[in-house]
Amino acid sequence: MAALLVFAVFGLVFVAVIVLLVLGVSAGMKRAAERRQGLAGLAWAREWEYRPNDPGLVDRFTGAPFGSGHSRQAVNVLIGRHDGRPFTAFDYHHTTGSGDSTSRHVHSVLAINLGVQAPPLSVGPTTMVGRWISSLSGSDIEIGDPAFDAYFTVRSPVRDFAVDVLLSDVREVMQHHPNVAWRITGDSLLVIRAGEHTPAEVDAKLHLMDALLDRIPERVWERLRGEQAR
Repeated sequence: MAALLVFAVFGLVFVAVIVLLVLGVSAGMKRAAERRQGLAGLAWAREWEYRPNDPGLVDRFTGAPFGSGHSRQAVNVLIGRHDGRPFTAFDYHHTTGSGDSTSRHVHSVLAINLGVQAPPLSVGPTTMVGRWISSLSGSDIEIGDPAFDAYFTVRSPVRDFAVDVLLSDVREVMQHHPNVAWRITGDSLLVIRAGEHTPAEVDAKLHLMDALLDRIPERVWERLRGEQAR
């Protein structure tokens, strides 16, 4: 009798676990579908393009988290223009490990095209930089603003470029968004974080990125265009 009772209890626990797993998976699928609908709706409202996936974006950018692991995907892609600048936003998925020991990683990626190639530059809160911003060649750079230098880490192989970009107007924008890290890689300004962005976050990040670019002196872009034309 006792054995039957133990067996019955075990069976109930097993069934309960299965039910919870099914409910969890169903809830996750529902949230994912609602998010896809939200992003597609945002694209429709703004006259952007929504793509469920875009394999061409998987190797489009360099630096972490790109290029590591396997099963890499770019999904929930938004393509359009914001304040006249071409941009792309997407979820970047990749897997690390193998066999029974694997981990799936998701990052939010927003990229605005600069229209010109630029030296690598990464800027972010000192406590965040080591987590996911690429380690670029060159030492940390001090701008000469004690408060800014204490809070933010700046890396670039071209010190003059970093100093020219990070003038007081750009630093002021960053002080209003102290937890956001960004980097310039190739022809793009990138804002990347772990996790998935919401439609509202896409809007907010694009406004921030445009604010940064609007405050970089025109002479910086003119010099880069001149160097590229040689």
